[in-house]
Amino acid sequence: MARMSLTTFLFNDCVDSVTRTTRLAKYVDEPGGRDYHWAAKHAASRLFEDDVPYDQAVAEVMSNMTRAHQRADNQDALKAIYAWKQVNPGSAHAPPAGEVSGPLGELTIVLKPAFALERKGTITAYVPWMFKDARLTSNIAGIGVHLLELGLQTGAYQDWRFALFDTVTKKAFSRTHKNTAEAAHFLIRSQEEQLVAQKSKKVA
Repeated sequence: MARMSLTTFLFNDCVDSVTRTTRLAKYVDEPGGRDYHWAAKHAASRLFEDDVPYDQAVAEVMSNMTRAHQRADNQDALKAIYAWKQVNPGSAHAPPAGEVSGPLGELTIVLKPAFALERKGTITAYVPWMFKDARLTSNIAGIGVHLLELGLQTGAYQDWRFALFDTVTKKAFSRTHKNTAEAAHFLIRSQEEQLVAQKSKKVA
């Protein structure tokens, strides 16, 4: 079974069909862990939950990255998150984590917000969108919010809200739209079917 982060899953819908097929083919041999933005997400968690200084958080990112462009991307994303934090103060909370699996049993989407803030009595958990070559649209973000609510909005987190935060535009998306559930189901099913096709091709 392939495992991928929520943002990687959503990004696959932002690229052309050939690129999507190529990206998904890699999961046949390596079932998960292809998102190099994990370092900035970890550092963002430290910025909020542990209130570590920005320079310390950046140092933690840099020490874990070996490729120059990956270090630069992570640092730029973290800088945007820190700037947003400065103008959006609130009480930090540890966000929940979970997953949603597709109906074919071939794909698991990992739901892991990087940070959560309480403002005016409402707690919102945020998943950063760090891709520089694809802008997050409200429709794509709506699918992400729907899946976050589906997988995480339960128990103690029943009243929490969820959002995606674009680190390039510094815009947060926290709404779903009409037919979002159907769009999410279609996207999961289509990526699962491509994974099945890639597996069949490899066996043949």
